[in-house]
Amino acid sequence: MVLKVDKKIALLKERLNKKSLLPGWDSQKKMAVIPINNITAKAFIAPKNAKQASVAIILFEKDGNLSFFLTKRTSNVEHHKGQISLPGGAIDADETAKDASLRESNEEIGIDISSLCLIGDISTLYTPVSHFNIHTYVWFADQYPKISMNQNEVKDVFEINIDELLEDEILSTTPISKAGMNIDVPAFHFSSCTCWGATAMIISEFKDILKSI
Repeated sequence: MVLKVDKKIALLKERLNKKSLLPGWDSQKKMAVIPINNITAKAFIAPKNAKQASVAIILFEKDGNLSFFLTKRTSNVEHHKGQISLPGGAIDADETAKDASLRESNEEIGIDISSLCLIGDISTLYTPVSHFNIHTYVWFADQYPKISMNQNEVKDVFEINIDELLEDEILSTTPISKAGMNIDVPAFHFSSCTCWGATAMIISEFKDILKSI
């Protein structure tokens, strides 16, 4: 049975409210750039002095189904230059993680945050490379969102259809240069972009959550 968008959103909100049932690390580790074992897994435990960041999965209806945004970062940003990311960034000292996900989304892609309804949040993820502990919030836009890229931070914006995310065929590897070596890392090969690293780890959990509703 094909669910309507409003039903999918209702089921997703219900699922995200059950924090103890989120797949968390079991889903995230599948897309880690290094093989995970009892030793390497410890690198993903957030230290007390970890920097805090927040990102947004912004869902919206298009062609009768749900989609969300991914961005390509410019070479001007401090971290993860040129990579595919969710809208987001560092949390300011005077704001909550939830508010930061909205502010950063507005600053990066110009979306009207008043049109966004909070669905819930998923597991945090610590990234040892940039030392950020990333909080992820899921939002739903009540209308097709108009965006305006901050060209200093965002080079491109991609619309990812949920049906494409749920396809097993998009999961493979991609070559990257790390510590002077070329290695193959797990990646999502969407039709419009290839996503790996921390963003892929976050999306991996989101994908498993969607598969469970």
